[in-house]
Order: sequence, then structure tokens, then C-alpha cells
Amino acid sequence: MNSAIDFFPYGKVRIEQDQFLKDLDKTIGEGKILLAHAPTGLGKTATALSVALYHAIEKKKRVLFLTSRHTQHAIAVETLREIKQKGVSFTTINLVGKRSMCSQEIAGLFGNDFNDFCKTIVGRGECEFYNNVRSKQQLSVEAKKAISDLQQYPPMHNQQIMNFSREQKMCGYEIAIELAKKATVIIADYNYLFNPHIQQNFFTKLDLELNDVIVIVDEGHNLPSRVVDALSSNLSSITIKNAVLEAKKFGYNGVIFWLQELVRILNELSKSSESNFGSTENLVAKEDFISKVKAVVEYDELINQLELAAEEVRKKQKKSYLGGIAAFLEAWKGEDKGFARILAEKESNYGSVTTLSYQCLDPRIITEPIFKQIFTGVIMSGTLTPLFMYRDILGITRAVEKEYGSPFPPENKLSLVIPETSTKYNLRGEAMFQKIAGICSELANLIPGNVAFFFPSYQLRDSIANHLRSPKKLFFEKKEMSAEDKNTFLAEFKAHKSQGGILLGVSGANFAEGVDFPGDLLNGVVVVGLPLGKPDLYTKEIVKYYEEKFGKGWDYGYIYPAMSKCIQSAGRCIRSETDKGAVIYLDERFAWQNYYACLPREGLRVTKEYVGMLQEFFGQ
Repeated sequence: MNSAIDFFPYGKVRIEQDQFLKDLDKTIGEGKILLAHAPTGLGKTATALSVALYHAIEKKKRVLFLTSRHTQHAIAVETLREIKQKGVSFTTINLVGKRSMCSQEIAGLFGNDFNDFCKTIVGRGECEFYNNVRSKQQLSVEAKKAISDLQQYPPMHNQQIMNFSREQKMCGYEIAIELAKKATVIIADYNYLFNPHIQQNFFTKLDLELNDVIVIVDEGHNLPSRVVDALSSNLSSITIKNAVLEAKKFGYNGVIFWLQELVRILNELSKSSESNFGSTENLVAKEDFISKVKAVVEYDELINQLELAAEEVRKKQKKSYLGGIAAFLEAWKGEDKGFARILAEKESNYGSVTTLSYQCLDPRIITEPIFKQIFTGVIMSGTLTPLFMYRDILGITRAVEKEYGSPFPPENKLSLVIPETSTKYNLRGEAMFQKIAGICSELANLIPGNVAFFFPSYQLRDSIANHLRSPKKLFFEKKEMSAEDKNTFLAEFKAHKSQGGILLGVSGANFAEGVDFPGDLLNGVVVVGLPLGKPDLYTKEIVKYYEEKFGKGWDYGYIYPAMSKCIQSAGRCIRSETDKGAVIYLDERFAWQNYYACLPREGLRVTKEYVGMLQEFFGQ
């Protein structure tokens, strides 16, 4: 096969898709990194995998396809199966997080709790699944056979590997890692490249260097926040209370006094806090907290004692709060540059909670060196706007920035800004809530079938929904929803398409991203107001930080992240070329230049004459 197009799995390449394919082919050929804003339906996955795989085989590199969504893992696997059917010779592995590939009973264990549990039982030789794969670091005869058998299959979904491993009483993660050593394409979560500890471990096992990989970052708009979250850590008064109970339960009375002193220190630090949007908060200097701890016990000694106790606790109950506190105290010793140290006191269901946070402000700390060292790659998303912001905040020095138009017929989508209302903080009140609800009720009746409304917050949604009047059934998204809750909720909402249902959600929450409503399951989306971050200390610190770095603090730290949530919410409508729907932005600020400039422009109109337009569009 002579070129990247030969690897393309489908018969027909759309115009915009063809441009993306050529751009990526050229970018990889030049060793640069493509930042691609490419709307839903362009076929980003098929295009990126075809081009990257072609170059990987030609240049003896590996493809790392990174996505945070399980549905995207499945799409990537199916795409690679199609490519394989064209006679292309390669192997692939689909890795999810180590926790999701564990054959043990691990309900309720997440993050560091799971990692510590895994390390402990493997280290003590008590994990039969691990022992069946490796003995003294060597692969068992049975594991070698299992790996050899699995290599003969076409690209497999992760669940198939997990089922196979459980049947064989083997560790799914260890089997997958062995398969990854030979794989040309590795589908994985962001953590495998952008979490320093996981990356080092993973690349060492595979004997890989960063320069060996062509990286595809899917849903790239999520990458900055994922990296920032991974680098942040916090300590709350609730965690300390749970740790005290744990220490009492297992007889570690020696650490209880120190834990109670930590609560006293948090309370002492919060005395200088200022009230700010429902919480009191203040900045804390690194040394201020450390010196207060040192007045009670040597800082590193406290970490060691908590960790030793935690190790013993994990032998009995898998999870340890003592270990979580030790991990926070270790993280607190980190850099000041690119981080904010904030103490906040908030009211919760459990009463007043005080939290000390070590919060990352700058994903470049991790991403910049990685993007300098990888062979080449592409970061792609339907909401990667503005491209220059992602280039800056990810620290990509060899970027090629490209925007692509929607592949769908423009006449199938009605895009409107209605500048009649505002959710601006100083304009909120019953009169405004009634006015917004009146327009929402009208829109719900003008748009046939199912319609979704996305609000800036749950509180604002409920204030407006009190005044909403419609014969259609209302579906209220809840703040805390398990995967099962979400699936049940969506199935019920979708089943209402003929009589019509109204989904009342929140921008940036459960249903504003990563959920598809193909066909006539959703005929309209209304983004009600701007989901601007609370102007709390963290927001102020991030605005200040980006102002110093790029002279664009307000844009990068406040406006653009909110607009990205709006565009994500709007993207739930029109998922294929036969879908038809209306996308409406309801707030006068959407018509202001600095916000309007962020919205997708195709067919977008600012109007107060929306009734006639919607009637005409839906042929009423």
C-alpha cells in the first residue's frame, strides 16, 4: 500500500474529511503536531487512525490512540478491524485503566486506594491472578500460550480480553501489557501518557521512548483539565475524621493525636479566610502549613508513620484514609510555580467542611515536555476552539492549527442566538427567572419531540424550572448519577420522543458531553445562559497566572472554558447527515463580540423573531 489513503477503511471520503486526511499526512511527514478542530460526523477516528498507522508501519513507530471515553475505545477497535480487512498487517491492544482490568473483587476502590491495594497484595504474593501470569517476573507457560492465542484474533474489545483472562484465572492487566509489547496500535486512556508515574511504568515495561510514538489525542479539549486534576491534591476535615475512626478501629492510637492536631491547624489557618460566593477561602503559603505541622511532629516522620499504618490497614480492608492523608502531605511539598494553595470552608450535607487544596493551574508542566519529545501527533476535537489557546496552555511549540467545517447539510440545522434574557449574576431574580422560563416553555412547544435545556448550574436550573409550563414530561438530571442511573434516565427520555420530553441538564455535567441522541431522539438543544466559573480564589489565581504567561488571563481562565461547555452542550444535537435540529443560545451575552466570536459560525443568526423561524424550520 503506497499512501495513507490506501489504509482508509471506507469506500468514500467526504470533502472535509479528505482535507483532514491530507493535512494530517503532511503534518506527520514533517514531524509536527496537528491541532484539529473538527465537528461531529467528520470521521476523525477513521481518518486519524488510517494516516497514523500508515506512517507508523513505514517509519517503524507505534500509534498511541488516547481517549477518555469507553465508547471511543469501542469505535477505535471497530475502525481498526475494518482497516485490517483491507489486508494491512498489524496488531493492536485496547487498554483501559488498571483498576478496570483487575480480576479481583474491588468494589469501592478508586485512584490511589486501588493502586496501593494492588501493590500490597502482589508484593506479598497473594494475588492468584497475577501469580498465574508471572512467577519471579517470568511469564508462566500458561500465560505464554494465552498471549500467543490472543495475538491470532482480530482487534479485540477490552471486555473480551477481560472475560478471557477471568476464565483463565489470570490478571487482565498483565496479559494486556504483554500484548501491548508487540502492538502497533495501542488504544488507551490519557493517563498512560500524561500521568508521570503511570507513563514511566508503562513505557519501561514496553521498552518504549517518547520518540517511538505517534500520538492521537481524541476529545482533546478534555486534556488540560484531566492533567490539572491528576496533578492536584486535597485534604478535607471529613477525610481526617474518617482517618481518626480508622486509626481507632485498628488500634493505631499513636497517630490520633497528630490527626486531631491537623484539624486544629486547618481551623487556625481558616481564621484569616474571606467570604466569597457561599464559601470562605484564603491562600496558604507552603511553609506556613509545614511549620505549623513541624511544631507538633517532624513533617516527614508524620508521612512515614501514616504510610506504615496505612499499609497494615490495607491488609485488612483494602482502602485506607491514613494513606490518603500521607499522599496529600507528600504532594504539598511540591513546586509553587504553576500551583495554588487554597483553604476553603463550605457548607455541605455533612455540615461545615474545611478543605486544604494543592491545585495545579498549568497543564504545561506535564504536557509541554511530552509534546516536545513524541515523534509526532494530532490533537482533535469538535470543540477545540480557539486553537491558539490549546496550543498555548498545552505548550505545543511545533503546532499546525486547522479548523474544518461540518460535513452535514447546513439546511438541516437552525442555529440561533436569542438576546432576550440574561443569567448574569446581578440580573438574577424571580422576574428574570420567570422571563427565561416563559421563553423556554415557548421553545419546548415550538420544537417537536424531545428537547434538551442546559443551564449554568443546578441551582439556577431549579429556580427557572419552577416557572416552566409544558405538556411535555420533564426529566431532571441529578448531580450524582451512577452509570446505571444515567443509562436508565437516557432510556426513559429517549422513549418519550413521540410525545416529547424535556431534559433539564447542566452544561459540563452528565449529559452535556459524550452522549449521542441520533435521529429524532433529540430535535433541539437550548443553552440557557453562560456557565462561567464562580469567581472564587481558584478562578482568580488561574486568571492571574494566564495573564502573566500570555496576557490573556480573562479569556483563557474564564471566558473560553465556559464557551467550550456551551458548544459541547449544543453538540448533542445533529449527530449524522440525516439528523435535523435546532441549536439555540439563550442569553444576551451570546451576542456580545467576545462571546459570539467563540461560537460555531455556520448559519448562526442573532434574532428576536425566533417563533416564525422555528415554525418554518419544523414545517409547522
